[in-house]
This record gives sequence, structure tokens and C-alpha cells, in this order.
Amino acid sequence: MTALATARLVLNELALEDARDVFEVRGDPEAMAYWDWPADPDSDATMAVVAGMIRDVSAGHAKYWTLRCRSDDAFVGLCDLSELSAGNAADIGFMLVRRRWGQGLAYEAVMAVVEYAREIGLRALHARVHDGNERSVRLLERAGFQEVLRSSPFEIRPGVFRACRGFSRLL
Repeated sequence: MTALATARLVLNELALEDARDVFEVRGDPEAMAYWDWPADPDSDATMAVVAGMIRDVSAGHAKYWTLRCRSDDAFVGLCDLSELSAGNAADIGFMLVRRRWGQGLAYEAVMAVVEYAREIGLRALHARVHDGNERSVRLLERAGFQEVLRSSPFEIRPGVFRACRGFSRLL
């Protein structure tokens, strides 16, 4: 998989050795507040998740990138294409460490991945956002996504119910 770059970021293929950095975001309850699963309890749990993500890449179902600052290689977060349907569509996702929120880095990463999706022949991208996650809604709208669905609350994991909003962008 090709590395991607923006003015301030380098997006590299996720590797197992990135798991310790990934724990910074996946282990943070505030950063994980709008995900379907809770924060990882420890770095071993993150290691297992990263290993699963890498298996999904190997099977052709997803592409995951780490986001690092060009200036100092500091870990910023992740961006992905999942639910890949060759020549058709994929879901886009992103998560950033809290210390990097509000700097426009997620937007840079999303736009790089949108361009990559276009280059590999995808026709559309989709995203799902939990109600209340207005930062992600604003980012997606700024990136050209349009809201296409609002769900009633549903069970995302045992005992946890959330309503979600679906977004789409044609490429």
C-alpha cells in the first residue's frame, strides 16, 4: 500500500509495531466516546485489535493508515477505508489523539484518503457518526459528504444504545 502525504502529515500503512502508539487513542475513553466499542483496557487489547486490522488489510477488506506529523514523526491517529467493495464503495473512518484535536489534521487525512479512494476506482465513500459527535459531522460536511440517513437508537454493544447519522460522498 502506498504512503500518502499532506502538508503536515504522512499516512503510512498500519504495522504491528504501531500498536503502542495506537493505544494512546484507543485507550482514551474520551477519544473513544463516539465509537461502537469502549476504550481498550490495556495495550495488549490494542495489540490484538491492530493484529485484526492487519488481517483485514491482508484479506483485501480494508486499508489502515497511521497518521504522523511530517515535522517530527509524532503519532497523530488513524484513518481507514473499510468494508471495501472493489470498484464500488468503502466506509471511511478516522480517529485522532486528543492532544491533536482542533488542528485540522483529521480533515487533511480524510482528504488524502478520499483522493486515494478516487485513484483506486471507488465510486463512493460512506461514514457513520454517533449522535452528538458534531466535530466529525462538521469534518465530513467540509469534506463534501452529505447526510443520507438518521437512525433510531440501536444496540451497538450489549446494553449500549446509540442513534447514528449516515453520510455519503460520490467520487
